[in-house]
Amino acid sequence: MKTWKMLLCLLLLCGIICGCAVVGAEAQTAEEDEVEGEKGGEGTSSLPPSSDEQSTEGSVTLSPTYSEGLAFRSNGDGTCAVSGVGSCTSTCILIPPKSPAGDTVIEVLPYAFSGSIVGAIEIPTTVKVLSAASFSGCTRLRVLRVAAGNEHFSEYDGVLYSADGCTLLYCPQGRGSGELRLHTALRRIAAGAFANCTGLGTVVYQGSTAAWHGVIVGDDNDALYAAGFRFAT
Repeated sequence: MKTWKMLLCLLLLCGIICGCAVVGAEAQTAEEDEVEGEKGGEGTSSLPPSSDEQSTEGSVTLSPTYSEGLAFRSNGDGTCAVSGVGSCTSTCILIPPKSPAGDTVIEVLPYAFSGSIVGAIEIPTTVKVLSAASFSGCTRLRVLRVAAGNEHFSEYDGVLYSADGCTLLYCPQGRGSGELRLHTALRRIAAGAFANCTGLGTVVYQGSTAAWHGVIVGDDNDALYAAGFRFAT
């Protein structure tokens, strides 16, 4: 009888042990499944790209990067003039069509860039008042550009002209000794247009010798005559 009771106790103990083992295994499996589910969620889930990320896909049209730090003088009527380089340290200046205050830039004052290290300047479409004096003292200035659409000025071979190309208004003082081509429509050279252009090399006139004699050359353009001269025809 005692032997039978001992067998029953042993069987009961084995059942308890096996039951605990099964429950523990199931619990561990469930925990592992939960962890794997969390990991799987992290690996497969994806947030939609932000608008900034989406904007990087495809082409982008860039606006001109206008120079910052230039000094302006307001005219009090919604317009202004470039008065100096201000805090701008760039050697290539793109004058903005509007000042930081919102005034439309219509003029470049005399000596606005005098004594600066500027080597190239682009005039915006809004500017309608400037002269050779606007660039006086710009000993390093080599190139002038005019934005397409300006109704008052144009440029040819880095030199400033009237809009129709008939009048040469200003040749940058720092123009090098390379070849300078004159506009085919040239009829007049403004006084002082070549003042201090002592580094000129060869000037090429697109017309004939007879046509050159019809071009009106203003005073203070001795540097033009000191340069080598060549006729295209």
